[in-house]
This record gives sequence, C-alpha cells and structure tokens, in this order.
Amino acid sequence: LEIAGLTKRYGGLTAVNDVSFAIERGEIVGVFGPNGSGKTTLLNLVAGLVRPTAGRIVWKGEDVSGRQAHDIAASGLVKTFQNPQLFSELTVMEHLEIAGHLVLKRRLGARRIKTLFGYHKESLLEKAESIIRLCRLQASRDALAAELSYGEEKMLGVGMALMCEPELLLLDEPASGLGAAEIASLEAALRELKAHGMTLCVIDHKIDFLGKLADRAIGLHYGAKIAEGTPREVLQDPGVVMAYLGRAHA
Repeated sequence: LEIAGLTKRYGGLTAVNDVSFAIERGEIVGVFGPNGSGKTTLLNLVAGLVRPTAGRIVWKGEDVSGRQAHDIAASGLVKTFQNPQLFSELTVMEHLEIAGHLVLKRRLGARRIKTLFGYHKESLLEKAESIIRLCRLQASRDALAAELSYGEEKMLGVGMALMCEPELLLLDEPASGLGAAEIASLEAALRELKAHGMTLCVIDHKIDFLGKLADRAIGLHYGAKIAEGTPREVLQDPGVVMAYLGRAHA
C-alpha cells in the first residue's frame, strides 16, 4: 500500500493533512496519535468509507482513491470498526457464515452462488471454524451476540473481517475497552495472522499494546504525519511526546 499526499477536509476543518507513507507486505504498522489526530479518518479514507479531498491511495499498484468501499474490500483491503454492528439474535458462527457468504456473492454473483452453495457452504464452515479458533471464541461459538462480552464482540468483529480474506487488515481501536487478559489474547491472534503472512495496520489509544505489537510506527497530530520509524523512535519523538502531553493537560 502506498499513500501520497492524502488529505481530507470538512469545510474549514482539515482532518487529514497531506499524509504520505507506505506499508510493506507482511509487516504490522501502528498509527499513534491523541484523540482528534485523524487516525480513524485516515483508515476510513484508505478503506473507501470516506472520499479524499486530495492525494492518492495505491493498492497493489492500482490507484483506488475514491473507489467504493465494497470494491476495495473485495480486492483484499478490509477495515474493522471500533464497535462492530452485530445482530443480537444470531450466533457467533452465523455472523461468520453471513460475512463469508456476502464475500462469495460479490465475487461469484448471486446466480452462481446458488448453484455452488452446497460446496461453498462446506468451505465457509471450515473457514469459520478456523477463525473461531484464531479469535479465541471457541467457548462462544454457538452463543447469541446478545450474550457476548464486549471483548468477545470486538473479536467477532475481527473474525467477520477475516472472513473477507484480507491481504491487508486495517484495525480501528481493537484493544479499546478490553481488559489485560483480552488484550493478551488479541495480541496473540494478531501475531498469528502476521505469522501466516497477513499485513496489518493498527490504530489504538493503548500505547503499550501498540508499541509491543507494531514493527513500524507513524505519528499523527492534527491530521499531519509528524514522525515515522520504529515504535520506540516514534514514541520518543519530541513532537509526538508534546502531542500526547498537550492533550493530557488541555
């Protein structure tokens, strides 16, 4: 993924300001920054959920700037959400099946899906079972969404994104609201994804979690990139330190 001069303005407010960086295959990139620094808007731009005012987003050599989110997701660039939208009366497994079925429908077309659904349902179930294990949701496999803890809801959101078979997964605050044990499980799952060759871009307010997880980091403040390097380098950057301290004392 290559981003060049990415900018998003809302009237007189610049949410993302001329941001450029690249993400290499197989790495975990963490995006640091205080509240209001533009992190979520940046991921929404990359995922096609928001149209950029200026700049280019190049994914696998192709300019996808301004494309529809479902087209970008179908190409392997998928974003999770801080609070996944779940159906209270469906089980964990049913959520994963639906997510996988929607992906197949986009790729194969509704008519062909009906013809091949017997085969693909078996394939979907196998994939869903694998993702349930990866997301540490075995004990909640048949639980309704209404019965899940907040941490389980977050992991189910990650699992639904994984059913889309992403090559690059954008994670929006995956550790927010989680306890220490849940964060440890999340970190283990994300490291396992990396070990299987997946590329990750993660934003989160939990600095310790992101600092341990990421191979490389980017610092944002007021929508602009102010630092790039290893997590240690970025967190020790004077501009990043002042951004966090300034917000803490605001």
